[in-house]
Amino acid sequence: MRYAKAVTLLCFSIIGSIVMTGCKIVFPSPTQIQDIEFIRAVGIDKAPGDKVKLTIATQRIVSGGGGGGSEQKISEIVRSEGRTGFEAARNFWGYSEKRPFFGHLEYILIGEEAAKDGILKYLDFFARDPEIRLNLDVFVVQGNEAGDVVRMGNARDKFVFDRLEGIKKHHWGLSMINEVDLMEIMYILDAEYLSLYIPCVRLIRKTESTDGSSSEGMDIELQGFAFFESDKLAGHIEREMARGLNFLKNKIKSGVLNIPTKNGGMVVLEIISSSRKMKPHLKDGKLHIAVEIDVSNNISEIQGSEDIFDEEDLQYLETRSGQLIKDEVRKVIDLAQSKKLDFFGAGDAVLHKFPGLWEDVFEKDWREIFAEAVFEITVRSRISRTYDIKQPVGAKDIK
Repeated sequence: MRYAKAVTLLCFSIIGSIVMTGCKIVFPSPTQIQDIEFIRAVGIDKAPGDKVKLTIATQRIVSGGGGGGSEQKISEIVRSEGRTGFEAARNFWGYSEKRPFFGHLEYILIGEEAAKDGILKYLDFFARDPEIRLNLDVFVVQGNEAGDVVRMGNARDKFVFDRLEGIKKHHWGLSMINEVDLMEIMYILDAEYLSLYIPCVRLIRKTESTDGSSSEGMDIELQGFAFFESDKLAGHIEREMARGLNFLKNKIKSGVLNIPTKNGGMVVLEIISSSRKMKPHLKDGKLHIAVEIDVSNNISEIQGSEDIFDEEDLQYLETRSGQLIKDEVRKVIDLAQSKKLDFFGAGDAVLHKFPGLWEDVFEKDWREIFAEAVFEITVRSRISRTYDIKQPVGAKDIK
């Protein structure tokens, strides 16, 4: 027993001495927090020479310098280029006094030219790097470079990442976009039968400065979706059609429906809830997909003095609102089928309904089958209630 212990100890001693003397293992020293530049938003663009251009918006807290010890948040815009995304990110180290840290990255903006070129090569570094979170949000910039949005969306007191955060928090009121994170993008690109869609933003000036300053940053506006063939930009779902895609994706949270009345007035409905079911079935050997949408609305505004609170008028408004939603959904389906790109996930419904047929028949020719599938849309729109005032002003006078 003692002999075995002695041999074991000798072996460990020899191995240890070989490792210590024959190899030099170098680990990077820890970086102090005051030496780190926190990155919250990055714009990715295609640069001349088939290079990658990154534009980052940093966030830094600095002391106000007063006796009260007040702090102020500042943001700086920095650019870098490289032959690859990783090289461009590492090139920041060459002239930045602090090491850029992407662990707090929240938003990736992809320029239109980079999207046309194919987004996979621009996003691979961000999806692969262990420092970066996969649940960050991705946007495509319509009509501009992503760097322009990062630069011009930054103002003295409104930073680009704050503007994007506001869009993310408040878009539910319109349901014109929905968030698509990096993990979902990688999943869709890996599923060959699905087509990628990413929400769009654009630069626009809507806020006026009260002090006469012309250097204030531009506003960032929602602008529907971009859809892709493989990883290349194939087209846009404009703002007017974007809600139809959200109905199909079952991601409607709220919204506004303007419904004309019989006598030329206008009733405004607020979408309170929405539920979508997609039910594939076979009929005479052809694929049919029933899309059933249930919507609950409240009356939020009545323009005019027409009294619409009787059974006939309410049924009329429900029918008109259902037809409006059906038309929005149909436009998106027609666009998807014309492009043979399933960006609203009909293939997932077919896969779960017919797993055997999917593997044997549908999967290999899904683009052609999807383009010829018959979509049967049913919308049930209900008006649940009004708000504080039921009768419109002047309704009694016209009876």
